Amino acid sequence: MKQFTWTKKYSVGVESIDEQHKHFFEIANKLIEMALNEAAEKDELVALLGSLGDYAFYHLNTEEKYFEEFHYPEAQMHVEEHNKYREKIKQLMDSLEKEDRDINTMAKDAAIYSGNWLFHHILFVDQKYTKFFQDNHVK
Repeated sequence: MKQFTWTKKYSVGVESIDEQHKHFFEIANKLIEMALNEAAEKDELVALLGSLGDYAFYHLNTEEKYFEEFHYPEAQMHVEEHNKYREKIKQLMDSLEKEDRDINTMAKDAAIYSGNWLFHHILFVDQKYTKFFQDNHVK
């Protein structure tokens, strides 16, 4: 399983959001490291998934604040995509607390889901707001 790598193609032209996206990649990469670590502990995964969830909610709320502030025309569709991610992270946390699953497998599942969602979301959903945010001088 290889690490997720930030490249310029993921830039949305808004420095603060690009930095947040980079941080997402870092968390997904920590999940990959955990998936490959045979000595990984459940408490570590709970903490890392909690960090991922907290950061995701912070980041998604940042974008949504801009949508509302600048009346982004595709906000509803975009927020629906955010809500799907929020729900999946909640499901991962719930299953970790309720099920006796292999920590490495759960870390791998969370990393793959988050990384793939992030790639797709940035390239095909977030890129739609790039010009709109730049035209409104979002930094």
